[in-house]
Amino acid sequence: MASKIPESHFDILESVCFGHVATMRPDGLISVHPVSVMWDGEFVEFSTVASRKKVRNLGFDDRMSLSIPHPANPVHYIELRGRGEVLADPDRKFVNKMAKKFMGVEEYPYDRPQDERVVIRLHIEQVSAPTMPS
Repeated sequence: MASKIPESHFDILESVCFGHVATMRPDGLISVHPVSVMWDGEFVEFSTVASRKKVRNLGFDDRMSLSIPHPANPVHYIELRGRGEVLADPDRKFVNKMAKKFMGVEEYPYDRPQDERVVIRLHIEQVSAPTMPS
């Protein structure tokens, strides 16, 4: 997947970045949600609670799009389109990894005891990485 993402945009995905994920609702309308994202050089992923609508939407239609601006320069951005895969995170390993990167803490502190964590993994099919003039 990394070969689809141009090196000119690695800085966005390697930063502490936030994006907006778009999923398709069962009624055909598009739903957009802000998310914190992580990139491991192959996949772009984010954590959420299994009961969230974006998870249900992906169960209905796995197509998704993720727009991620550079934190210091929002006109430098990347849009990734593809298919979302929902993966269980029962040991909370992924959400805690995100908490360390984004919050500087060892464990994500805001879940309720009954919350079930999942990871959404984007299987990238198309990349839009515009370059803006200096």
